[in-house]
Amino acid sequence: MNRLRWLVLLGITGSILHAAEKLNSAAELARISGGMEKLSAQVGPRVVQIVTQGVKVAGSGEDQPAGVLVAERGCGSGFFVSSDGYLFTNAHVVANTTRIKVLVQPASGAAQVEYAATVAGTDADNDLALLKIDIKGASFFDLTRVATARQGELALAYGSPMGLSQSATFGMISAVDRQLNADDPRAYIQTDATINPGNSGGPLVNLDGTLLGINTMILSQSGVNEGVALAVPLDVIAHAYAGIRKSGSVARPRLGIQPRSLSGELIAGLQLKAREGVLVEDVAPYGPGATAGLLPGDVLVALNAEPLHNVRDLYRAETDLAAGKSVDVGVMRGEDLRLLQITPLAARESVPMLPPSVTEKDNLVFRLGVYGAGVTPAVARTLGGLRTPEGVLVLALAGQTVLAPGDIVHAVNGTPIASVDGLRKALDGVEEGGALVIQIERGGMLSYVTPASISSTEHTAKKTAAAGNRISESSHLNY
Repeated sequence: MNRLRWLVLLGITGSILHAAEKLNSAAELARISGGMEKLSAQVGPRVVQIVTQGVKVAGSGEDQPAGVLVAERGCGSGFFVSSDGYLFTNAHVVANTTRIKVLVQPASGAAQVEYAATVAGTDADNDLALLKIDIKGASFFDLTRVATARQGELALAYGSPMGLSQSATFGMISAVDRQLNADDPRAYIQTDATINPGNSGGPLVNLDGTLLGINTMILSQSGVNEGVALAVPLDVIAHAYAGIRKSGSVARPRLGIQPRSLSGELIAGLQLKAREGVLVEDVAPYGPGATAGLLPGDVLVALNAEPLHNVRDLYRAETDLAAGKSVDVGVMRGEDLRLLQITPLAARESVPMLPPSVTEKDNLVFRLGVYGAGVTPAVARTLGGLRTPEGVLVLALAGQTVLAPGDIVHAVNGTPIASVDGLRKALDGVEEGGALVIQIERGGMLSYVTPASISSTEHTAKKTAAAGNRISESSHLNY
């Protein structure tokens, strides 16, 4: 009888303990849920939705023929980094845009407020863009609050996936310092938090609400999230912010070399004595490297007193260099260790292939079926120098033509061309069916093309109703 009572008592006690455990578990889940709610309320007002309008050149496999200019509506994300309206997003979100709108969610929970935005500057190497809107008292992430992502740490991603603003997803930090390949100097935070088209430019934060990075891309075979998302780390964002606020851009000075990280195969095949460093694959003629005495096959082991183990170290060291200021470079050449001096050059000016606004009025050359723009000195420098300093750059196609985007039109029937208007006038001077010989530059080589078979009356280009309208239109969400 006593034994039975003990068994009953033990059963009751076990049930009570089990119930207590369930209550404790429920309480813990409620506590975690409440923390997430507070975190979202804290982070939400700092996150914005970005809506863009712009143009792009259609690629192969799209609805339009490759090379044709199409209108593009984009959607991305961003976040404030100052109270006076500076905010970060990805550079690819605002590339080739003619209009940028930023939708801000007030802390009160009221309807989103729309602002026009301008691009304050970019860090093209790291796919970062700093925007500015006219607002005061914005809630923002403090870039001086240091936070280093740790593998296994829980994190949340905020943004506008598929255009759905103020969305949050939960995951963990899968890896830190993730490189896409050994010779890519950039390193990312990898997370399995769900990232989809439209999330680009949104913040990745820890459970304290501290910024860890900016969601930039996914690795996927299907085009949507498969659990591998990459974010640019906080230290890169902070460096870009300082550079853009100071000079409007972030660009590393040029050394005039083609670098590559050493591998066991390279060391064995080239019989290199160095076991770590950066292999010089090529040296640009007359560039800083050539002037310093560098040769293909050299191995860089130090730059500006910083040891170099791989291309990533070189990339980091370059960010501290100043154009025109000589620094020491340690070089292994065969068995000899040499110390040379190299004077970096300023980074080449970055000019987008498509200007901010491409219209029929300003850019369409109807008879050739192309959109063009006059070659400026800045464009010529970006293209690496041209055989002839003047001409019209083919931006995109507007129909069937023998020309291709990137071609430079230098002359029509021997008449030099310096502008779109000049090209139009030269073509108007050629009678229908008359001889038409166009000199172009393609890939650094000059050649003649004879598009006489293209008639102005038979041309497949379709004019739109008003200047500024595009040939065709597509909807697009940026990664």
